[in-house]
Order: sequence, then structure tokens, then C-alpha cells
Amino acid sequence: MKRILFLLVAVMMSWTMVQALSPVQDDEGYVITSKLKSHNKRSLKSRVKSTIAPGRVAIKTGDNIFSFHIIDAAEFIKTQSGAFYKYYPPAQDIVPAEYIAVADFKKAVRKVKISSQLPTSWELGKRYVFKPIEPNEYVKSATVRAVRLKSDYITLVTKVDDNFKPTKTINITGKTIIEVAYNDEKLYWYNGEQIMPAENLDGKYGTLHIDDNGVPYSVTEDGNRNVINRLSNVLGEIPMLDYFGWISSTQIVIDDLVLDLQ
Repeated sequence: MKRILFLLVAVMMSWTMVQALSPVQDDEGYVITSKLKSHNKRSLKSRVKSTIAPGRVAIKTGDNIFSFHIIDAAEFIKTQSGAFYKYYPPAQDIVPAEYIAVADFKKAVRKVKISSQLPTSWELGKRYVFKPIEPNEYVKSATVRAVRLKSDYITLVTKVDDNFKPTKTINITGKTIIEVAYNDEKLYWYNGEQIMPAENLDGKYGTLHIDDNGVPYSVTEDGNRNVINRLSNVLGEIPMLDYFGWISSTQIVIDDLVLDLQ
């Protein structure tokens, strides 16, 4: 019995070490490089229903599913065998599929991998300015920087109960946060999710700001700044940033858009 228990513990420890040593997996996706049209039937002679603009990116979110990350709606392409892929345009409900010719799709995309890891060439605290690879009305430009939290002790709420009371909190003191500034907003990103002041869970709304020294503040609507040491994933609110990652040190993805370093 003791031997069985010892072997079980050894296996569990080995598995934990393998998980810890395993590299973070990159996301797979397709950058749209030229206009991509969808039809209402599986025929190029049928009516064109939608046109997907270049400069967008669809990221793999399931088996044969490539989604455009947009807030509060679903839009995705379902790859499959045959001459056409299914395309579901932006909607908050179930909509009929449209059809993209596979031959057209292959001509209009570039396959990429997107990482959540800060490029080794990036400098902490330095601001990098990006612009969309294709003009669009959503984001004109974005400024991105990585900043390390330097306050004495900072926690992050990652789970809450039905009453938005924290059920899981982790220590993120000294961790690196990504600041993304665009459209007159500053948003903060950690471990694949947008973060906010934890006090928002209690109905005390404030926006998050992190200064050049790595100190987080909650800024109220009337402009009052309060130093805080409790942060939270965006829970109970609709995040303004749904996706962020790096294609390379000079190209990023914000939601469904690709931006180049200027």
C-alpha cells in the first residue's frame, strides 16, 4: 500500500513538473490580407452577402472554428471539407450560414501564430505605437507598454460567486501588466484577460491606471485617484478588450485587428 501511494505521489509530482515546464501554447489564426466575400449559397454565382475586410484576424477557438474577437457578438468561420467554408456574420443570435469558397479563402489569408508572451526585445516601461495594417474606423492607432507592478503586495480576484464576492484570489506582486491605450481609453491586460480595480465588484466604480513606477490607482469619474492593491479580472462587466497578443515583436492583435509598429 505504501509503495502504491509513493508511486502515485511520484507520478503526480512528475506530471506537475511537466505542466510547469511546458511552454505556453500560441494561438493559431488567419490574417485577412485581401477582401474576402461570402455568398448566400454554395455557388460563386449566388448573391454576395458579406465582405470581410483585410487587416482582420480570425483566431482558432475550437475544432475547425476560427473566430473574430469582437465584444458582445459572435462572428466566425467554420472550415470543413468540400469547396466552401461556412461563415457566420456578426450577430448576437443564431443566424444562417453564408459560404466562402475555399479557393478564395486560401488566396485571401495568411496563417499566423499569436503569442501571449511579451517579446524578449521589448523594454519594460517603453511605449510602442502601432497602427492598423489597413485603415479602419474602429482603431486609428494604439500605444502599448509593459509595466511591472512594484507595490508591496497586490492581489487579483480571478473568480467570484453569484453575488460577486471573491472566491479565488492570487498574488500578482511583481508581475508584468500590459497597458493598451486607444480611442481615449487605457486598458490593462494580464494573463489573457482585461483587469480592473477589485472595488468595482462592490459597486464602487473606478477605472484602472498604473503609473510609470508600477503603482496601480483607481480613478473615479470625478477624477479622484486612490492607490489600490486589489485588482480583479473584469467580472460582472463587459470587457472593452476581448483579445490581445503578439504575432511578432513588431505586429500585434487587438481584438480582431492586426496593427504594425510605427
